[in-house]
Amino acid sequence: MDGQVQSSNVFLTPQGLLYVEVDCPPELEGEFHAWYNTEHIPERLRIPGFLTGQRYAALAGTPRWLAAYVLESVAVLESPEYLKWLGPLQTAWTKRMVSSTRVHRSVFRQGHRVDSTTKSDRVHPLTGLLAVRYEASSSDREKISMWHDAEFCRRLLQVPGVVRVSRYDSTEREEQLILYELEQPWVVQELNFARLWARYWDTRRGSLPAYRRILYVRIL
Repeated sequence: MDGQVQSSNVFLTPQGLLYVEVDCPPELEGEFHAWYNTEHIPERLRIPGFLTGQRYAALAGTPRWLAAYVLESVAVLESPEYLKWLGPLQTAWTKRMVSSTRVHRSVFRQGHRVDSTTKSDRVHPLTGLLAVRYEASSSDREKISMWHDAEFCRRLLQVPGVVRVSRYDSTEREEQLILYELEQPWVVQELNFARLWARYWDTRRGSLPAYRRILYVRIL
């Protein structure tokens, strides 16, 4: 890899992200996955403005399950079509599963995205996702964003297997979310990845309240 990166068109037209973390009782997991895969995701992707919907399993820690929906904009979540699925179109199966699980729903607006220039060579879908969430004051978020977008992204995208980095700002609180999309989850075990992470992120995390890092594998 030559180390060059490029900004995608998504950076020029910021998108929204509906980020849904779920914990499910073990005895309901079979039904939970059947509902999510055969009913819930297809319902959401029929709503205008929902661009993609992907599911992930945490390799360690909680919440165990994640669904990430890329939106044309956060305004999609106020559209009549979406609100119908929260109300009169909600099925009995959905009501039962929602009442039986613990759901944490967050809405983010994209601030920056950078893709590796080698992404056009990929044939298989990405299966790894490393998510970092943290809270910070407005001034600290701005400093972190400038450092992250200008310096850290450039270095991390030189590591083979790191394909895309997207940074999001919460629409609800002083929080940021950064998603590192990987060819495979075990890219984080590569020596160069671990060294960069220790040098740049681990030296900053101690000053950030509510810092969380979760590694996922894609399941849908």
